[in-house]
Parts: sequence; C-alpha cells; structure tokens
Amino acid sequence: MRRKRYRGDTKVWRDPLLVAAGLNHVKGDAGADTDDAAKKPRRKVQVKRRGARIIAGPKQDVDATELERVRLLDRVLIAEGRPSITKACDAYVDAGFDFPPEQKVWLQILEHKDEGRVVEAIQRLSHILDESPPERQTVLESRLRRIEAYADEPTTQRAASDLRRLIKDKYAAV
Repeated sequence: MRRKRYRGDTKVWRDPLLVAAGLNHVKGDAGADTDDAAKKPRRKVQVKRRGARIIAGPKQDVDATELERVRLLDRVLIAEGRPSITKACDAYVDAGFDFPPEQKVWLQILEHKDEGRVVEAIQRLSHILDESPPERQTVLESRLRRIEAYADEPTTQRAASDLRRLIKDKYAAV
C-alpha cells in the first residue's frame, strides 16, 4: 500500500549560511537569525559617472591587395589534403602573388598535385634549410619520403632524396 504524498508532506530545509549572508528576504521566515548585522541598513555605494570618451584608433591605409594576399596565404596554410592545398596554392598564384620564403608555406606546397610546383618547393626548402633548421622535421621527412616513393618524374624523386639526405646529415642531432 502506497501512501500518496501531498504538498504538505514536503519538508523545506533552511540553510543558515544563506540567512547569514543576507538572503533573508522572505518575510515571516522563522529560521532567520536576528543578529545585529542583519538589522543594520546597508550603505549605498556612490558610483562616479564620467562622460563617454571616444578615442580614435591609429589611421591605417588598408591596402586591398595586401589584405587579399594575406587571406589567400592563410587559405594555403590552413588547407589540408592534396586537393584543397592544390586549389589554395593555385588561387594564390592566379591572384599574381609570389610565395614568401617561409618553411611552413613551402612545406604545404610539397603536397601540390603538380610536380613542377613540388620540385620548386624542394629547391626553395633546400635554400631555406641552409640558413635555418627545419621547424617540423618529421613532417618534412615523411612528405619527402612519400614524394621519393610515389613521384612520376625521376628528377622529382632524386630532388626529394637529396633534400632528405641533406636534412639527415645536417640536422641529425636536432
């Protein structure tokens, strides 16, 4: 036999910590503490209002071609997979821009479908790596290994193996 619960059967528990924190806003609360801190009137804080200040930022000449170049370069760097990298690189070149001499850009171009661009990327990376160590050496070596194994042209395979050998010889301790 189940007993039905009615509204009167529920118990309400009062948290004494809430009452001490000033949450005794319910009138007729039997569980409220009546200490002196709760009876004192609260002091109102006066906020000093200031007039709104409008500060003009530095004037910059926004060059539309530079913004387009940066946007397209970001597309190249963000792209993943051969089709999207190829599309982004071709859009960058079709807009009339030259790729900057940065490792991360040329590392992306290694994934291009056109082997002419891949050979150019290998040559540029060899010049860049003469001056500074590779930033993402394992990624670079794996892409070069893939190019060495699957490229159609023997010159592309040879260029990839030469660059991979240069990286191993020069930056083996890095």
